[in-house]
Amino acid sequence: MTTAAPAAELRFPDFLCIGAQKAGTSWLHANLRRHPGVWMPWIKELQYFNDVHLPGHRGWTARHRTTHADAAARRLVREAGEGPLDLAALHRITSIAIEPLSDEWYGGIFAHAQPDQICGEVTPAYGLLPRAGIEHVRRLNPRMKVILLLRDPVARCWSQLRMLGRGQEDFDYMAAASQPEVLARADYPRIVEGWSAVFGRENMLIRKIEDISGDVEGFLRELAGFLGVPWHEALGRNAGVPVFVGPEVSLPGTVAVRLREKLAPIYDRMGGYEAYHA
Repeated sequence: MTTAAPAAELRFPDFLCIGAQKAGTSWLHANLRRHPGVWMPWIKELQYFNDVHLPGHRGWTARHRTTHADAAARRLVREAGEGPLDLAALHRITSIAIEPLSDEWYGGIFAHAQPDQICGEVTPAYGLLPRAGIEHVRRLNPRMKVILLLRDPVARCWSQLRMLGRGQEDFDYMAAASQPEVLARADYPRIVEGWSAVFGRENMLIRKIEDISGDVEGFLRELAGFLGVPWHEALGRNAGVPVFVGPEVSLPGTVAVRLREKLAPIYDRMGGYEAYHA
């Protein structure tokens, strides 16, 4: 059995991206990884705080870590080719999937960041955390910077439904459009209220992906300033290239009606998405 990193080696993230799912978080992760002053884990979405504080997630979070650690390990082996394999890096990757979850496990991951780097992670499910989960984050780092990307709620939910139904011919989109967690991931007022109550609105960067697409470099420069790292050309390299974009599938009218009906209270609290300024 592997052992957790000693307490002296623990380090906790300087920033978290807490969502929203299907609102450009993979794109954000890919671009942040390019900055030499930013350290990110070997896999996107460690799924730690939601595993602890959202019991319903425990049926899939371990599988997520295992699947993505496996892919990262295979990529490491493939890139090594006939040359020497970085066994230390391989151990760090596999430990994400095989070690028991704890604050020590989590802090041991970020301990691999260099002293002159900031570190953080992207897990959209953190937007669903209850107050106890957000307080848990604060105990590990009271000065955490929080990033939240928004997308029109209907478009966001439809993108998630397509992901959930991928490869399932009999997937019930109408039923899925009423699932509380699908809708909760688009409840931006609730997410902002919960996180700003703990960390303060001044420690949150909240932007709409629709606005970002009109000025990608401008957003990335703003992001660098928010995180306290200098602008680096690597951050803007390939910044306009989408990440993990699925095939375009038209939103069926019946599903659109259901989503608009279920999301109406959220739109009302926002005063409309276009007018919403968190």
